[in-house]
This record gives sequence, C-alpha cells and structure tokens, in this order.
Amino acid sequence: MNAVRAELRKLLTLPSLRLTALLTWAANLVLTYAYRAAEYRGEPLGDNSALAPLGYAQAGFLVLGVLAAASEYQEGGQIRTTLLAMPRRLPLQAAKALALAALTLPVAAATATTSTLPAGKATWMPAATGYLTLTTLFGAAVASVVRHAVPAVILLLGLYFIAGPLLRAWSATSAAYLPDTAALDPSRGAAATIAWTLTALTLAAVAFHRRDA
Repeated sequence: MNAVRAELRKLLTLPSLRLTALLTWAANLVLTYAYRAAEYRGEPLGDNSALAPLGYAQAGFLVLGVLAAASEYQEGGQIRTTLLAMPRRLPLQAAKALALAALTLPVAAATATTSTLPAGKATWMPAATGYLTLTTLFGAAVASVVRHAVPAVILLLGLYFIAGPLLRAWSATSAAYLPDTAALDPSRGAAATIAWTLTALTLAAVAFHRRDA
C-alpha cells in the first residue's frame, strides 16, 4: 500500500497529467453539448449518440495512460531511482497500475457523467467510467512496453481511430473483439475491453520484469 501511495503522489506531481485530464473533460463537455444541440435540431445521430462523445474522449484517456507510464523513461531515467527504492518489479508494476486506476477513476466518472446524464442515460455511467479507466490502463501498458510516448500514442490512436473503424467496415463480426467496442456498445464490448487490458498489463509486467531499466 505504501508503494501505491508513493506512485500516486508521483503521478499527481506531473503537470502533463493534470492538463490532459482537464482538456479531455472540457473537450468531452463541448462535444456533448454539440451532440445535444444537433439532436434538439432533429439531425440524425444514430442509435449511440449518448456514447459518441465518449468515443472521442477516449483518446484523451489513452494519452493519459501513455504519459503516466512513459514519463519515467524520459530524460533523467526516473525509473532507475524508483527501482532503487523498490527493486521488486512485479509488485512495483502492480502498484503503478493501481495508482493510475485510482487517479483516473474520478476523471473517468466526471467525463462519463458529463456525457450520459444530459442524454438521459445515467444507467450507463458506471460502465462508461469503468471503460475509460480500463482504456487508460491499456494505454499505460502499451507505453510501458514501448517506453516512448510518441510511438505509443501513434500506435494506440491508429488502433482505435483507423484500424478499428476499417475492421468494422470490413467485417461486422470483428467488432466484438476490438478494445474500443464498449465505447459504442457497452453490452457487447465489455469482455473485449477487459481481455485487451489484462493481456496488455500482463505483457507489460513480463517486459518490465525481464528488461533492463
């Protein structure tokens, strides 16, 4: 538990995380207002208009996870100092994930509330909060393997906003296996999101355990 608190304090000192969280919530607020205004004007928005702003907001949560994980591998090599304080790598990796989840949860809840309540979909708020939190952990796991923020962000945004839509257009059945399906259909995509996140966290833990700092 001390390791989790130490990691949480470390994350809270990063200005980039605070700025990313604030901009993500603000962008989601603007998108939600735009969608509600379009719906009020009678413009066709599809069946998932309540979730559509979250589909864009998830980009901010991916970046949040990447910045949280990659920050220790930037110039200065803070990860070496962290390992000196806690050399047991697997417990350290678990502490990092728990701290990031604790940091992300209130931001995810605020973002989910902003999108679901105006649309009259309050029952979706817990699922949306969980999805955004898992998305952040997935982004952090990928960044932990890649160790560089820019390539990790390009890889993740390419997966979510280019490869995912192309795969759905090519084969509707592939949607159930993509990590962002829960952002479009919570009932179908929850299992895929959980599986992708757990797999990525496992791979990140193995890589962190075996590689040099």
